[in-house]
Amino acid sequence: MFFLKKFSALAIAVTLLTSLLAAPALANEVVNLGKCERRGEVVVAKGIEYKCSISGASLKWKKVGIAKGTGVSATSSNDAAYKSLTGKISIDGSSTVAPLTGVAAEAFQKISQTQITVGISGTGGGFSRFCKGETDISNASRPIKSKEAAECEKNGIKHTELIVANDALTVVVNKANSWASCLTTAELKAIWNTGSKVTRWNQVRASFPNIKMVLYGAGTDSGTFDYFTEAINGKAQVSRKDFNPTEDDNVTVNGVRRSKGAIGYYGLSYYLENTDINKAVQIDGGKGCVEPSAENVINGTYKPLGRPLFIYIKNSSAASNKAMIPFLTYYEQNLPTLAKKAQFVQLSSTQQKKLEDELAAIKKLAG
Repeated sequence: MFFLKKFSALAIAVTLLTSLLAAPALANEVVNLGKCERRGEVVVAKGIEYKCSISGASLKWKKVGIAKGTGVSATSSNDAAYKSLTGKISIDGSSTVAPLTGVAAEAFQKISQTQITVGISGTGGGFSRFCKGETDISNASRPIKSKEAAECEKNGIKHTELIVANDALTVVVNKANSWASCLTTAELKAIWNTGSKVTRWNQVRASFPNIKMVLYGAGTDSGTFDYFTEAINGKAQVSRKDFNPTEDDNVTVNGVRRSKGAIGYYGLSYYLENTDINKAVQIDGGKGCVEPSAENVINGTYKPLGRPLFIYIKNSSAASNKAMIPFLTYYEQNLPTLAKKAQFVQLSSTQQKKLEDELAAIKKLAG
């Protein structure tokens, strides 16, 4: 009997391990743990809460105890109706927007029987899949490009753009960097522009130390790369090539953490999760140094790196996928709480009204 119990326990453990190893590498697949993609992310499996944490040079899931809920207060009057709702929703795209949509997906799955996956292939990579009809929703940190829209049209993919939050694209340095507390946009251009020969900090400003500069930035499929290069260098996709590009902002977080001379950039929500290991640089766009913050994005002083964030809805999915309208309704109705939890800058009243009107149009389209 003892042997049978021991064998049974071993079999269960092997089965569980196999299921975890086979999990898809998606940012917020909460059917199982999935891949640990974003520091600070919390998932719940069988009543146990796990947190994505730094372990050595990588990110790993760490058990933190019995789950206490998502922290999201559902305010929708339709929550009871969601209980028996089933269906699958596929989402991909921007790593910047993924934390917000991921929080919404995680919370919605807790009050329904839906399965929602949130990938992070970058804004460009997300649009590529979206315009092939592979996904229902595409996260984006910039508007869709004309060539991407043309690809969608060629494939019969009609879509609706929704602004769901705002962001302060944040330039970061190592915590030990005591000199670069504020950089001008001209200095950032000198560092990042195509053909730049800047390799040491004293080449940016004579008073800076003679320390090697290590650069981390968004990959070329990222909307963050497009936005940063256009805002700083004057044209999207124009950038020096000798930097460490990535579609995963956690690579930049950890790269900057490991090198005293490092500099990088990513969205505000990632910085707010990593203030203990990265330090934000104030930006002087011509009217003095301004720190990245929700307040400065809303009041318009954080220029030129304040920006809106989007999700794109495939109209045919909204009409045919029974889980889509309930999820989008939940997303919109709980957006202030979700944005606060994911540490995003909330919509202005004008943006909120526009979102409500566009969602109403989607519901009408879906019948």
